Amino acid sequence: MKRSAAASVSGLALALALASALAPAACSSSRGREVDASPVGSAPAPEGRPDGSAAVPLPDDLEPAAADERPDGGTVTLKLIADPHRQAHVFWGRKDLGVAPLQIVRPRGSAPLDLTVLAAGCLPFHTRVFADRDDTLSVRLYTEREAIALPGYSPPADAAPSSPTKTRR
Repeated sequence: MKRSAAASVSGLALALALASALAPAACSSSRGREVDASPVGSAPAPEGRPDGSAAVPLPDDLEPAAADERPDGGTVTLKLIADPHRQAHVFWGRKDLGVAPLQIVRPRGSAPLDLTVLAAGCLPFHTRVFADRDDTLSVRLYTEREAIALPGYSPPADAAPSSPTKTRR
């Protein structure tokens, strides 16, 4: 068994040596065709970048249109939807933007808005919206009783007595 394995390895080595010896001869045969003897890098450089590579044109839809060309004038509309029965007020900092559902129109690409949605009897809802595209945000407000079923929610701890000294018995 060892002899046959050694014979197959030596046969394989012989076949590889023969193939590598014949490969250059087969590739260099021109068989009567003319061969261009000019160096590889002698072709004229295409116009474009200084290194000679051509600039690849980008599709028009990848570049944002200028604000003058947009039908909306470069603004975005952010819609905030909440249950109208809750009468939830939307605040941007201290500024009351109104009762949800509402629309906020902002310049495209302006700073993000940190909003707080407050409704009577409900937990406050804090969110950040970005003005890079038109968007709609649906808000579900929870009472403290409903929020107990939410993962990660823990009710606020009752305030401990704020006595700075120990009480005597």
